[in-house]
This record gives sequence, C-alpha cells and structure tokens, in this order.
Amino acid sequence: MKIISLNAYMGHVFDPLMEFFEKHQDTTDIFCLQEMMSSTDENLVHEEGKRRLNILQEISRRLPDFEVVFAPAQDDYEIDSPYPGQSQLGTAIFYRRTLDVKETGSFFIYNEFNSFVPPDWETLGHNMVFMVLRINGKELVVSTLHGNSQPSDKLDSPKRLAQFQKVLDFLLGRDELKILMGDFNALPETEGVKMFEKAGLNNLIDEYEITTTRGSHMRKLFPEYKNSTYGFQEFADYTFLSPEIKVTSFEVPDEPISDHLPMILEIEI
Repeated sequence: MKIISLNAYMGHVFDPLMEFFEKHQDTTDIFCLQEMMSSTDENLVHEEGKRRLNILQEISRRLPDFEVVFAPAQDDYEIDSPYPGQSQLGTAIFYRRTLDVKETGSFFIYNEFNSFVPPDWETLGHNMVFMVLRINGKELVVSTLHGNSQPSDKLDSPKRLAQFQKVLDFLLGRDELKILMGDFNALPETEGVKMFEKAGLNNLIDEYEITTTRGSHMRKLFPEYKNSTYGFQEFADYTFLSPEIKVTSFEVPDEPISDHLPMILEIEI
C-alpha cells in the first residue's frame, strides 16, 4: 500500500502539482492533503501563482478512481477574493474506491469551524481527517492533520500541546493499527512531536534521517525567510505509525509542487 501526504499550499504551484497527481494516481492508494480549498463554482477565473479556490475539485478530476473525504475548517477563507462566500478551506483524504473502508470521519483539534477572525491566524480552526480500512484481515486507521501555525516559531505552547493531546487521545483510544501523516507546524525537538514517539509510534522523519520537509522550492517562493526572525524552518511535516507496520519505502523527494514536500510511504500489513 502506498500513501502520500502533502500540504498542497492551496494550489499556488498549480501545474506541477497537477502533474504530480497524474504521475502517482495509478500507484497510490491514499492521498492525505492539507490546505485544501473547495468550491463548486465552475466559472472561477484564476491567476497564475495564486490560490485555487477549487483545488479540491481540480484534484478530483485527476483522480477519477478515488473517493474524497473533505473536512472544511473555514467558510470564505479567501476574504480578499473576488468570489466571496464561494469557497471553503480544509483538510482532505482521497482514497481508492477498491479499498475496504469501514469508517471515515473528522474532528477539530484546535478552535472550531468558522472561528477565524482575520488577520489573527491564532483564531483559525484546524482539523483532522481519518479513515478506517480493512487490509489482509487487519484494521488500519489512517489519519491526517493540519496543525495550528501559531506561534510561528513552531515551538511548544500550551495550545499547541493541547492540540496534539487531542490527536493522541483519539489514536490511543482505538484498537486499529495507526498511521498519522500531515503538517504539524512543529519542530522536531519539541515536546509536541516527542509526545507521539513517547506514545509508542515510530517517527519516520527521524528514522529515515530526513533533513527537510520544506525543500528548495520553499526558498524560491519565500526568499525573505532567509533574513526573517526564524529563518528557513526545515521541518513541519511528520509521519508516525504503529511499529507493527512494515515500512518498505519512505521518502520525502524535493518536488517543486508546494511550499512543503510530499511524504511518500509504502507499507506491508
């Protein structure tokens, strides 16, 4: 089974991102995606390098053999858009229709639906999406999250730790084998990340000695980060899983498709 996680950066890097999905659609079973925008308006006109309000629909068209679970966090996140009231921001899982799916769902790990009060990013809601599937007589819960980005130092804070505790409470309350992938918005040395390791989950970013989950394209998109307070923060994304799951491949290739890199996981159960 192959699973890919990616912060899609709301489709800013549109054409390379679409090529990425087309390249991987035949070999991938599950895509876990953060920073997704959804709009059913087919008449939207987009500018190059801007957010795509219907990036969810654009990806759906390129994944005809997949179902999608989309969990919106905010209506009309695009407050500066010429299309007010026509889009949602959220988190999504695309999964192949041939999978034996037992359950899907979502819940908020930080704030709540439509809690955003611009421009205060700390008020934005953040959620987690999950699915439970049967494979070779075993059950597996695959989940993805987009963590709160504040404070922007990506270090521990009471709210950030409480957010991760909600995630752990959910996972540890389930009997299935577990995979968690996503944009945590936290640095590797934080207690927030170590919480998952202490809970017995394997941290593949650490085990495979990944040196960045943000990549070279982030530097091209945001050259100003070099001289900013926190510089180029190399880590935000993580993959955790139950030690009983056999990993056959894990990579974080430097693909110019977002301001984050994709995490590509292959497993045997």
